[in-house]
Amino acid sequence: MARVAIITGGAQGLGAAIARSFLANDFTGCVLIDRNAEGLAAVQAALGKDACAVLAADLTATGTPKAAVDLALSTFGRVDVLVNAAGNTERWSIDDVTPQAFDKMFDVNVKAATFMMQAVAREMRRAGGGVVINIASMLSYGGPPNLGIYSASKAALVVLSRNAANAWKREGIRVFAVNLGWVATDGEHRLQTEFHKMPPNWADLIGRRMPFGRLLTSQDVAGLCQFLVSPPAQMMTGAVIDYEQMPTGVFDSHPALAPE
Repeated sequence: MARVAIITGGAQGLGAAIARSFLANDFTGCVLIDRNAEGLAAVQAALGKDACAVLAADLTATGTPKAAVDLALSTFGRVDVLVNAAGNTERWSIDDVTPQAFDKMFDVNVKAATFMMQAVAREMRRAGGGVVINIASMLSYGGPPNLGIYSASKAALVVLSRNAANAWKREGIRVFAVNLGWVATDGEHRLQTEFHKMPPNWADLIGRRMPFGRLLTSQDVAGLCQFLVSPPAQMMTGAVIDYEQMPTGVFDSHPALAPE
């Protein structure tokens, strides 16, 4: 069956990879949303204008969710899947965050995702069902001090996902949250090299120290999303998936006993 997805953060990285994966399978169309109009145009050119519609817009703007659904309906006639892949990853601790920075973080990571879900759910309900995938983070369990506000926003997104799954479970709308581990994306590369002053091969250096010998890639995440919208996953909802190679809450040895 032909399906259509709306994907936020579609100008690069995870969003673009997820769109590419969907279109390579049984999806006939994707609507990509991002503030980066130039990036959206490049992704649309690569994926094909017949299969990819783009909306250059601020996700936090009141009219964006409805505009995205309207674009999907006018272009492809339906909405089957929403992937909230956009996110603000700014570094703020509870000690140094400002009210403005706090609001900006939660506006993108929680509020925008909420109203995107609300908008697509109205259409999915009329159509008899659909799937929502919210991209969260392993940092939703707590996170390091300098990512305290980001971690809190992703924890809120996880709770929102479980609540929506429960609220919509009898309407055929399935909802998932994916807690991502460390993913080597273009955006992460810029952050690591420009903000953290890591060398250009930082992903290889860090990846070799990981249990499976590398970091996650956008293609890995796209593959998981492909599974969640596939028939084998049709009897599950509300799952919070830790997509990480180090199990949460366990250690090779207690950190306090590690050699200095």
